[in-house]
Amino acid sequence: MKRYMKKAIVILMCAALIMSSSACNIAEQIRNSVHERITIQEDVSIQEMTRLLISSINDKRTTADTYSRIPESQLDGLSYSYFYEYMNILRSVSTQDSNGKVVSFRILGDQECRDLLVEDVSNTYGNIRGAQLLYSTDVQYPVYIFFREDADGKISLSRDWVTSIINIYNYSNHYFTLLDENNADGVKALLIPGLQSDVYTDEVLYAKAQQLCDFYRLRVMSSMNEYEITRLVPWEMTVRIPETIAVDGELFEEHEVYFSYEDGSYAIDDQISIAPDVSLVYLVRGDERLVRVGNEYSNEQLSAMLGEYSTATYDPTAQMMILIYPDLILRVDEVSGNEESWTGTVTSVRLIRSSVYSIGYNLFVGMTRSQILLAYPNVDNLDFTLPVEGSSGTYNVTFTFDDDDIVTYIKVSA
Repeated sequence: MKRYMKKAIVILMCAALIMSSSACNIAEQIRNSVHERITIQEDVSIQEMTRLLISSINDKRTTADTYSRIPESQLDGLSYSYFYEYMNILRSVSTQDSNGKVVSFRILGDQECRDLLVEDVSNTYGNIRGAQLLYSTDVQYPVYIFFREDADGKISLSRDWVTSIINIYNYSNHYFTLLDENNADGVKALLIPGLQSDVYTDEVLYAKAQQLCDFYRLRVMSSMNEYEITRLVPWEMTVRIPETIAVDGELFEEHEVYFSYEDGSYAIDDQISIAPDVSLVYLVRGDERLVRVGNEYSNEQLSAMLGEYSTATYDPTAQMMILIYPDLILRVDEVSGNEESWTGTVTSVRLIRSSVYSIGYNLFVGMTRSQILLAYPNVDNLDFTLPVEGSSGTYNVTFTFDDDDIVTYIKVSA
């Protein structure tokens, strides 16, 4: 028994020595790291800072070493975890579209840097300097790294700049993930900050979110890892989706999504194309289609459908006639014949008051902007103008609103 006890004591003593040795090694590494940071006296130049970051972009394994080589005064309090995440973002942007490894760089001129930033951000981030990353082949969307420069010309990685980049990047990823998961409720929540108006009711916001989900599910052919960031600064980000099915269903087209940050909240500008609604080319009464814009009619045919007009104005030179009815106004072009019997092409229909008529089956005078958005959730992106496919080309449906956002008239015209 004593023999076993001795063996156990020896084993425990050995384990303690090993743990003590490991602890000493770790402590020594920390001391060396701190000593190395303290003993770095010279600031690195913008060229050297860019080279250091490129080493991490090209090889993820060098990230910790890169961080340790940047003087603490030029990190602006940026923690390693944020630095690591920032490098991952730059690496992702840098390698998109098969750009490959960075082979060189060029420092941007002051004016070029200001042109790229577009807006003056000196009050928020100070004077900004930049570098463009260069690859073995030309890239479609250049990649830039930006630094803050103080009055003495010393550059640093701005902690505010880096964390803002991380935030807007993660926000965009969250948005695209919700769309990929067909999560309309989640998408709706992200749309709210950018759509602050009484027009955007809860029902309208959900309709917009659901239409976006349907667009990404049915028409976006690119996977998320194929999306390309074409602009990335703390206050805005643009993402290009290479392949989406065009509205006519025949060709592929690219799609852009724009994220912005202002006054403490993010806004998403994701404008999807609207397919022309063929039903909107018709003047409808109840369930009956009456006049089709773009078709030719005689005065007898119009009278049979709409009754007698109250006023008619005829311009023989232009071969154009304006017909005014109690509830609507028609424009007829290419008129031929005489005042008693004529034919012409209806090129415009305007509803002027609430009546039994509608444009298509769901647009009528007296409806609200919110009601229009429920039917066509993205018409606000088109300034409340809907495309219409007529027999002789494309027409537009436009609205006039009063001060209470009530439709006062609706017009279908070329």
